[in-house]
Amino acid sequence: MSDLSMQEIAKHLRKPSGKNGKEVAKQMNKGNQHLCLNSYKLLKPKPNSLILEIGMGNGFFTKDLMGLDHNLEYIGLDFSQTMVDEAIRLNQKLIDSGKVSFIKGSIENLPFKDNSIDYITTTNTIYFWPDLSKNARELYRVLNPNGKILIAYRPKKVLDNLEVSNYGFNKYTRNEVESLLAEVGFKNISSKEISEPDFHIQGKSLQMIGLYSTGIK
Repeated sequence: MSDLSMQEIAKHLRKPSGKNGKEVAKQMNKGNQHLCLNSYKLLKPKPNSLILEIGMGNGFFTKDLMGLDHNLEYIGLDFSQTMVDEAIRLNQKLIDSGKVSFIKGSIENLPFKDNSIDYITTTNTIYFWPDLSKNARELYRVLNPNGKILIAYRPKKVLDNLEVSNYGFNKYTRNEVESLLAEVGFKNISSKEISEPDFHIQGKSLQMIGLYSTGIK
């Protein structure tokens, strides 16, 4: 991966594909670990709930989410076929249990009926949504009444210190994400900021922060 330019890395952060995409995804797991694990804990899914994860990547953390309760059901959706294939490969036992599935799809047109999902979680994807308001409305559409959404992301003040975010990233503040959720109809909106260990890149040490914005339909 060290041979890739920042533009190429950014392209794979958005949509990992092929051999290089698989390698970038492995690195994403390291960078996303705290965001993913914290978001699952904050989601607090109830037993017998159906969870949709948008942009699960290679599904490395699916086992951690499913470990919260053995009665959960989970669908991971990604628009990268490479990631869907990798997630299936890494989670075959969970798939065989009948409670986990991975599908290719887009946030622009989710393949689910209205009011059919109990929880939606997504980590480090909001920067790449094609149409922020339209895509948020699509998430709202498929959630059950009283369903919960959780968006985990790096705030603009953190991304501004990462060179890769200059290529194809849309950066947002806490207020912007909360306003988006309110705009499409979510209630009880709140955000939690959690500090993480410093991230070392290109000889620099950066303070990492995760933001977790939630809303109820």
